[in-house]
Amino acid sequence: MTVTFKNVYKTLGRKAKRTLVFEGASAEIPGDRITGILGAPRSGKSTMANLTIGKVRPDRGSVRRGSLVSFPMASGVVFNGSLTPRENLAFLCRVFGFDPVPIIRFVRDFTEAGKWMDKPMREVDRDTRTRLVFTAGYAIPFETYIVDENILGGSGEFRERCVDLVAERMQTAGFIIYTSSPSLLKRYCTDFFVIDQHQIFPAATVDDAVARLGSDHVREGSGEVDGIDETGEEVNDVSPG
Repeated sequence: MTVTFKNVYKTLGRKAKRTLVFEGASAEIPGDRITGILGAPRSGKSTMANLTIGKVRPDRGSVRRGSLVSFPMASGVVFNGSLTPRENLAFLCRVFGFDPVPIIRFVRDFTEAGKWMDKPMREVDRDTRTRLVFTAGYAIPFETYIVDENILGGSGEFRERCVDLVAERMQTAGFIIYTSSPSLLKRYCTDFFVIDQHQIFPAATVDDAVARLGSDHVREGSGEVDGIDETGEEVNDVSPG
């Protein structure tokens, strides 16, 4: 269940302005463990996540997946705003080869979405949309869940239930968590890698990963977001202290 990067080259941008992200990067990332990928802001974490799920392809080299990987958790952009949550979930289940009936039932009950299950997603209120987006990913029984910074969402009692849901999934599936936050990795992860100088390096501990990057190149965060708006963008109502 390994995700294997082999001699991966990747640049982004237009012909006139190309940004090098990876240059001959290789790594074997366990897909059945709780693995953290630490990188500085704008170091290529989201690009690596998209390479992992197959959303983008390497310019050269290969990325091979030995398990069924998820879309990034908390990604509102996987929902079509013109479709209802029920229709969106049915579509996602067909794409990944799962029976939609129990998954839709689980999402409906866990989120307490009620009537919103059959309203176009763009009309769903923000709190319910956030509950739906976070629950949808964890409701599908992936073998490896992909987290791009945000692992939890919502507020109040739902946030507490989401914590329990993530802990439950971590008992039966692997996670690959891409983040700039050492504390997020210390909270969850057992295996560690670092994105540095367009390469992917293993690290024995979070502290070793931070030492390689330098403490001024990391950014603390909780991996939690309060809301997701109708465009799929994150919304956080909590002002920094």
